[in-house]
Amino acid sequence: MRAKTLIELLTLSTNIYMISKDEEFMENLSEMIKKGKKKAEDFVDDFTGKEDEEKYIQKLLHKIKTAKEEMEKKIEETAVNVYRKMHIAHTNEVKKLADEIEQLKRELAIAESRIVNLEPKQA
Repeated sequence: MRAKTLIELLTLSTNIYMISKDEEFMENLSEMIKKGKKKAEDFVDDFTGKEDEEKYIQKLLHKIKTAKEEMEKKIEETAVNVYRKMHIAHTNEVKKLADEIEQLKRELAIAESRIVNLEPKQA
């Protein structure tokens, strides 16, 4: 097995371990499951059979899209928390640091040009 694959597996297992040890996350997940079951039961109860099939499918697709967006948001929040706990730089932090480096490079270029302009005057 390649080293990269081993590192990826190690990272994945570490992330899963960190998530499983996060009691607040596990409680929220259990609560979300209970709410999800309740909402699914309510949704099925709302369907009386009088609505035509197309409206039912549209309603179902809308609920699925909403659930997907909520799940993606929760996963992103969890990933940010795991990265923070493991002291791994998140992409947002990397972009911020890259912007700061670019700004410092511009300031350095300006300072160098000032020095170059001052040197001939002194000679």
